[in-house]
Amino acid sequence: MLFVLLNSVAGAQTIIKSYPDKVASRFSDYDIVGKNKSGVIVHYFGPNDNELVTYDDKLRMDNRRILPFHPKDVNIESFVVLPEKILLFYTTPTETYQYFRMVEIDEKLNISNTSLTLDSMSVVNIGKGKAFYVRTSPDKSKLLTFSVIKTKNAYFVRFTILNSQAQVLKKNIFTITETPNVSLKSIKINNQGNVVGVFGNEDNYNNSDFNFDKFTTLTYNMETNTIGEQVIQSAEYSFKNIAAEVSTQRDIAYLATTYKNNKNKNDIGLQFQVIDFRTNTVLLNARLPFSESSFKKTPNNVYKTWQDKATLIKPKRIIPRSDGGFILITEGEYKLTKVERLQTNTYGYYNAAPYMSSARYIDQNHYYDIQVFSINKDGTLDWQATMPKSQVSENDEGYYSSFAMFEANNVLKFLYNEDFYNIGNFVEYNINPNGQAKRLSVLNSEKQGLVIVPLKARQLDGNTIIFPSEQKRTLQFVMFKYD
Repeated sequence: MLFVLLNSVAGAQTIIKSYPDKVASRFSDYDIVGKNKSGVIVHYFGPNDNELVTYDDKLRMDNRRILPFHPKDVNIESFVVLPEKILLFYTTPTETYQYFRMVEIDEKLNISNTSLTLDSMSVVNIGKGKAFYVRTSPDKSKLLTFSVIKTKNAYFVRFTILNSQAQVLKKNIFTITETPNVSLKSIKINNQGNVVGVFGNEDNYNNSDFNFDKFTTLTYNMETNTIGEQVIQSAEYSFKNIAAEVSTQRDIAYLATTYKNNKNKNDIGLQFQVIDFRTNTVLLNARLPFSESSFKKTPNNVYKTWQDKATLIKPKRIIPRSDGGFILITEGEYKLTKVERLQTNTYGYYNAAPYMSSARYIDQNHYYDIQVFSINKDGTLDWQATMPKSQVSENDEGYYSSFAMFEANNVLKFLYNEDFYNIGNFVEYNINPNGQAKRLSVLNSEKQGLVIVPLKARQLDGNTIIFPSEQKRTLQFVMFKYD
């Protein structure tokens, strides 16, 4: 989707709910795969079974198919949903090799009798980890399959570029040498088939969550079959995490990370890079420092100073603008473990002290404001918007927290649970291309018997997003349609 610089207003909203169903005990989890002519596609899976289920536009169950792959023999890696078919990528292990294969599923969920072997890897190189991955270009005309191999002296990403008919276009490899703490943080492919891979070098500076001292970006130009290398690094700075994206209109890639000056607590902000795939060179390298005014609307009561609030910021998503600039979406986030001391009465036990202390560990997940930065193509700030929120949960890995983002009618929408433990309010923030934000209460999920999971939502098309709602073993889908 493209965020175009035009004025617009949010359209009307229609909410459709599926019938609440008990999830069969043989399934331990599910994923909303996408939507095509088959309908809305959901994958249910467990230790012994895999099943695809389709739902119509009213979220009524339409078709279901048990996949003939036993999880003990086959690992399903990814689905790619195309208009008239689904591409299923899976691996089959032997004692010495793991084979990476693909099979087509038609709109009636019939599975082809013929599979295509795409790659293989020695079990010695894989270990116990995941071996093969799949990404698609924004328009799904190109597919990227890749595998990661780490040795003592180098880190390799082998990749293959295919078209939507799974025909191989090019193969190559990204290599990072002499970096013992390196890992792949992001990899993207654009509509032209060019690839960008971002590698982070972790240092864990002063036990801070600004634990990267270097990001290395490798870009691959499919037409010239060349690879370029760019670096984000400074002796004075450490970095938190990184977001990457590719443009749908220009042959460029965007990067954004949060930085912190290790010697000056007031020097915290965002760093950007824009890279040209045609020449594998940097078009823009700029910083946007935070200031106290950046956090005036932040209601965080735990961290009082703007510097402390700034350290929570994580880039989450980049959206290309039509004029070559981009929109950066961030969220305040941190996790901590609380220790509660409990007193246990041991009276009556021989040689025991009257009381013994024990400990209970509580993992807290905190998610704070959504901030949106509109960045011009020269790296300057066009506008900034802050959408206050505060979500705190315990021992759930933030499962019901954070937000889902949706692009509809040229408006960005952010949907989230305001405080599902107490009031059950499901909220939507709208923001238009001028940076004007509006907050709406969408529904009271508690009164409607819903516990919505924003992180598992999926945008189905330019007007529709679908959310799951989970309560114990009861699953329900909630679809939002915007006119």
